[in-house]
Amino acid sequence: MLPARFQEPAGFTTGHFKNTAGADIRYGSLQPQGEPKGTIIMAQGFQETTEMYFETMRDLTARGFAVWMLDWHGQGGSERFIKSNPQKMHNNGYDEHIATLDQFTKEIVKKSKGPLILMGHSMGGHITLRYLKEHPGVFDAAMVSSPMVDIQTPGFPKLAAKLLAKGADLFHALKCYIPGEQHNWDAKQEVIDTAEKLTSDPARAAIVPALYEAHPELKMGGTTFGWVLNTFKSIKILNDENYLKAIKTPLLMTIPGDERVVERSAELRASELIPNVTRVEIPGAKHDIWREADKYRNVWLANVDKFLAQVISLKNAPAAPKPKNGPKI
Repeated sequence: MLPARFQEPAGFTTGHFKNTAGADIRYGSLQPQGEPKGTIIMAQGFQETTEMYFETMRDLTARGFAVWMLDWHGQGGSERFIKSNPQKMHNNGYDEHIATLDQFTKEIVKKSKGPLILMGHSMGGHITLRYLKEHPGVFDAAMVSSPMVDIQTPGFPKLAAKLLAKGADLFHALKCYIPGEQHNWDAKQEVIDTAEKLTSDPARAAIVPALYEAHPELKMGGTTFGWVLNTFKSIKILNDENYLKAIKTPLLMTIPGDERVVERSAELRASELIPNVTRVEIPGAKHDIWREADKYRNVWLANVDKFLAQVISLKNAPAAPKPKNGPKI
């Protein structure tokens, strides 16, 4: 049994909608007590599910924000790509995820009067950055943690990984697991990977195994060639210098010091190119800052609090007065 802070909060609600690709998408929301200060839409990461974020949802609603999250097509409680093996982490291209986020934001989320904020982690951070570039002006601000600007490919040179994925496309094998440790979910491997790459906090590391035991339909396995191929295609788009410079939305970005999932150098480069970014580096922290030990997580939360206060202040600032007389010609 998970501690209460990781369990479903009172008042949490779920719903479903069909995205533009025809897939069934599950979402959840949690409202604060009283009038919300603003609305936060959370973009989850690779293999994740809304249930992993109950503690974070509590944190954000306690701060007065309404919180909404969807499960991407292919994971969580949303429709899976491969019916014969729904655990396979597959992808038909990131344009679908961006379109789904846009549909969710504009058609499903009930926005408050305060600022609208997009918050993405890892793969969700990648989608967040691409959304901000391709749909400017929708969000007042955004926050990304460990954004997947580029990926690490342990055991494979990156060029080899790209060539393998392209070869799989030629041989119609995109729905196959990539070689190595890519297989259906394995509890022992989960413990090893989580401790090495994701979090140093034992209680938060136990969330996924307990969640999968209670809800086996949420299990996620490894990645397919299709996920790798389409992820590299999207990474190429995102890493274009002019693309990154065109992201104008105020942005808070955290970069963990002990990053073993995404490329830290790519995150640092992006933070230098995006013009309106506040960068937070947390030495010693692993990839999943929202599941990290309190000594790391609290540093990030303190920066989140400061950033949200600034966003609210800017949103509530009176508009500059218009000149009484028109310009002289």
